[in-house]
Amino acid sequence: MSDVQTTIFGYVGGEIAFSEGGARGDHATFRVGSTPRLYDKNNGGWRDGETVWTTVSCWRALAGNVKTSVHVGDPVVVIGKRRLNTWQDESGEKREREFVDAITVCHDLARGTSVFRKTPRTLERAEEPDQMSRMLDAAEQSTVTVEDTDNASGGDVAA
Repeated sequence: MSDVQTTIFGYVGGEIAFSEGGARGDHATFRVGSTPRLYDKNNGGWRDGETVWTTVSCWRALAGNVKTSVHVGDPVVVIGKRRLNTWQDESGEKREREFVDAITVCHDLARGTSVFRKTPRTLERAEEPDQMSRMLDAAEQSTVTVEDTDNASGGDVAA
């Protein structure tokens, strides 16, 4: 199958299934339901079409972030590559299942608000982070205050 990239808008339809470690790292899967709105010419109004369910697969850091951030019923946007999983069942019959190997998963901000928190840096090669890493980590944690010269009260405005 080619690397066809797809975008899905929908709602999370079940709990996130998560497994740690393994050869490819952490893994999370969940289902997204998308229901199109269709105009019904006969009745002169809108109606819901048939819901399409898609399995989404996430790996490594994305899997962990999905596990902690995405919940049943959340409106999400998923960008990924369509994949086909094939196998033989116990009776020797060939089976296949299509899924999306996610590159990005995010909340659909057209349907609500979300709060973003950066994931903490991990030490991969060194026991002790270098000075630049410590400074970057400190900067990410600090509050920035900007003086607003246009503000009539002359006070500081937090950015």
